[in-house]
Amino acid sequence: MRKVSRISQFAVRSSQFAVRSSHSYSLIHIAGIFRRFLGRIKRGVIRCTRIASDKFRDKHKYCIICGHKVGKFYPSGISAEIFTHHHIIGGGHRNNCTCPYCGNVDRSRWQYYVLQHFTEITSAQGIRVLHFAPEVPNAKLIQSNPNCTYITADIVPGRADYTADMTNLFQFEDSSFDYVIANHILEHIPDEAKAFSELKRILKKDGKLIISFPICTDMPTYEDPAITTEKERLKAYGQEDHVRLYGSDFREHVESYGLDVKIYQPEAVLSPEEVEKYALIKDDIMMVCSVKA
Repeated sequence: MRKVSRISQFAVRSSQFAVRSSHSYSLIHIAGIFRRFLGRIKRGVIRCTRIASDKFRDKHKYCIICGHKVGKFYPSGISAEIFTHHHIIGGGHRNNCTCPYCGNVDRSRWQYYVLQHFTEITSAQGIRVLHFAPEVPNAKLIQSNPNCTYITADIVPGRADYTADMTNLFQFEDSSFDYVIANHILEHIPDEAKAFSELKRILKKDGKLIISFPICTDMPTYEDPAITTEKERLKAYGQEDHVRLYGSDFREHVESYGLDVKIYQPEAVLSPEEVEKYALIKDDIMMVCSVKA
C-alpha cells in the first residue's frame, strides 16, 4: 500500500508540475504575443505620423518598392563604436533610410531593384526559387511571376515554408533550384564553408546564388572564434549576432568557395540623381553568383 501511495503521490506532484510548467509556458507565449502586438501598434502609429507629415513636403524622392513619391526618408540602423572607425556598407545608422509609406529600408530597395532588373526571376518560366529569411517586398515581387515555384526557408520555425539550417539542407535534393536568395544571412553563420557547400549543392548547373551582407571597405574579412559574447560581437562586427565582418576582399573570399561573382552597385548602374531620388546606399553591393565550371 505504501508503494502504491508513493507512486500516487509522485504522479500527483508530476501532474502539478506539468500544469505549472504548462501555465508558465502559456504566460510566456501570451506575453510574447502581447509584446509583438504592442510593437505593431507602435510601428503603425509612427508610420501614420510620418505619412501625415510627408503630405506637407515637396516630394522629390521616390520609393521603388511601394511606388510613392516621398518628401523624406527616415533614419534607421544600429549605432555602434565600430561604425565611427570604419565604413561598413549596409550597416550602421543611416539618415536617408526608411520609407514613411511602406517602412522598407535602403538595402531592401536595392535588393528589389537588382532582382527586378538584373535577374529573370520575374519573367522566366518554370523556374524554382528558394528564398532564405524572405523579405516581404522581394517575396511579393517573385510571387508576381505565375510561372515560378517559390519556396521559403528560415532557421526560426513558423516563419517560412521550411524550417532549415543553411549548413544542412537535407530537405532539398541536389540541383533543385534556379535561384537561391540569402540576403544578410551568411554573417550570422559560423560554419560558412558548410553553408556555401550546401548552397552550391542545391543549385542547378546554371543556377544563380543571390547574396548580400555588410561589407567593411577599409579592412579585410575578419572573424575570431574566440569572440562569443554579444558585447564582443557588437564591438568587433557591428551587431550582437554576427560572427564575422566581411571586408574589402569579399569578392575573393566568396569566389574561394568555387563561385563566380558578379557585383551590382547603385553608383555603377544609376546616375547620382537617381541614387539620391531612390534613397539608396550609393556603394551598396548585391552579388549574383554562379558555380564555377
